[in-house]
Amino acid sequence: PISCCAIYHSTAGLLLTMGEPMKKDIFGQDEEIFESSPPLDWGWLCTPRIPCAAAPTKNPPFYKVNALMPWGVAIVMGFQHALAMLGGIVSVPIIVGGPFDAQLSNAEVQYLISAGLISSGLLSLIQIYRIKLGNTGYYMGTGMVSVLGTSFTFVPIARTSIDFMMKEDSNNPCESDADCKMPWGAFGVVEAGKTNARQCTIETGMCKFSGQEAYGAFLGTCCFCALLEIALSFMPRAQLRRIFPPVVTGVCVLLIGVALTGTGIKYWGGGAFCADHASKRKLTTVGKSYPGDLTGDSKATPVKLSTYVSTSPCAPGCPKELSGVCSYTGPKYDKASDTTKGDVTICERFSDLPGTFMANAEEKRNPDISWQKCTDNGQVVLPFGAAEYVGLGFSVFMVLLISEVFGSPFVRNSQVAIALLAGFAISALARYPMPGNAPDLKYVTNDKINKAPGITFLWVKTFPLSVYVPAIIPTMIGFIITTVESVGDITASAEASRVDQDGLLDSRVQGGLLTDGLASLLSGLLTVLPNTTFSQNNGVISLTRCANKRAGYCCCGFLVIFGVIAKIAAIINSIPYCILGGMTTFLFVNIVVSGIKILGPELSVRRSRFIVASALAIGIGVALVPHWGNNDLIRPGKG
Repeated sequence: PISCCAIYHSTAGLLLTMGEPMKKDIFGQDEEIFESSPPLDWGWLCTPRIPCAAAPTKNPPFYKVNALMPWGVAIVMGFQHALAMLGGIVSVPIIVGGPFDAQLSNAEVQYLISAGLISSGLLSLIQIYRIKLGNTGYYMGTGMVSVLGTSFTFVPIARTSIDFMMKEDSNNPCESDADCKMPWGAFGVVEAGKTNARQCTIETGMCKFSGQEAYGAFLGTCCFCALLEIALSFMPRAQLRRIFPPVVTGVCVLLIGVALTGTGIKYWGGGAFCADHASKRKLTTVGKSYPGDLTGDSKATPVKLSTYVSTSPCAPGCPKELSGVCSYTGPKYDKASDTTKGDVTICERFSDLPGTFMANAEEKRNPDISWQKCTDNGQVVLPFGAAEYVGLGFSVFMVLLISEVFGSPFVRNSQVAIALLAGFAISALARYPMPGNAPDLKYVTNDKINKAPGITFLWVKTFPLSVYVPAIIPTMIGFIITTVESVGDITASAEASRVDQDGLLDSRVQGGLLTDGLASLLSGLLTVLPNTTFSQNNGVISLTRCANKRAGYCCCGFLVIFGVIAKIAAIINSIPYCILGGMTTFLFVNIVVSGIKILGPELSVRRSRFIVASALAIGIGVALVPHWGNNDLIRPGKG
């Protein structure tokens, strides 16, 4: 309350605009008529909520779309709108560019966070401003506070596409991992020959695609597929709903939310990679390295062991009688160091799961013999689901709950950003005790922040654009989903903004879809994933009673400022995965709720219920058991 009032008294009074209604301001359109604005009820905005208390008898003022809101008030309202957008925008690059997907460096992930914020601010200006396309009768933009952000719809498609690409050979020749010029990273560090083990395929002499190439290929694919949404924007709104009915889009949105919620829970428990392998234990044996080329031919497989003496039980291959699942990689000649690198034997064993191999007694006594430890939570490395990780993530959930129950409209509107910052502060103060005199470990370190530059901007880092053909159809489906979602979001925003009866609703929807498609195309060129209208706008407008375009312009300005200051992105990238998981789980489950809301009216019809049940049976089942159809549905034929 004090900070809100301080901002008001220091700025609002100086910038207050009085007088008769005006026809146009510097951001206006010719057909817009601007009105004078009532004063803001700062007491209502900043007063905490008291549960079970009587509701106020008088509603606070509503700031219409074209009201001449004082710029001091607009700055405050725009700031809280930007905070509401912050969590959704920064989550996508952290997940997609992280060590378990594109495997980018810390500097690249921090750049993507900044680029996402900057592009969101710049592209949202087009959506809010609303430009008439000559005398065609078409528009670009909604003319409302419709802030764009990186769409969650494309996250599962991006992760799967990048994963497939990074398993395929590129056109870059190699003799060893050190020859791959765009190496894979390992937990934010990228160094050829060290962090990109087995990126060079010795049999083919080619490097597998790097994370930068795979990410750039998906960006190019999105740019191409965005043309579909641009084309759909010129279709009438009613026709769009007939072609893509709610029973279809609702199921798609719900299943996307289910898949992403699973990802959020994995991060909450410590990280996605350690979550996927929490039931396994791995023993790795590395043979001795020798100077010179003992293989005779670095590309020969299997290696002639008469020259290189191996101590591996698997050499030259893993026999079936070994317990667990084992793999063997023969010795390799590294031309750069003129050394024959030792052979590598990796054996996986499962821990106490019914119907699988049991871990031996030594492994049970020594939990360090495993790969289920979670990294990227500062200095603290613990198994997946450790109480420390779960507890820190739960602190974010508690702040969300408390702010929803007791928070003022300002706090409730900014609750995601406030909860994320509160969880970050708690984790920064927390310590993990070590035995003896060893210093306690930190969940947050300053390494990424200290290495980050002061400011940054778009194209500081670039990614080679191309088109990944297998991802075209899934990406087009994603754009169809976001198109229908945006129709609902823009309609809801018009209702919340009280302009749904002004005769411009159809043109606002058309302009919004055109801007979404154009923004998604431009965002690929700006090195970020597709930007579409955020559904959070509806809640922000309803809660704050502010639909004013001036507040929207200020929101865009704050997003650009957040992105340009590179230290902010570095701070966000330093947040432990368990804290990030607590926040993203809440965001992602809201997508599930959105899907249920779309399906709600349709479920009263038996035919629709049957369609939804049939789709969810497979969709949710595969989301819960991803490897359901990977093994025995296809068997080799008998010859």
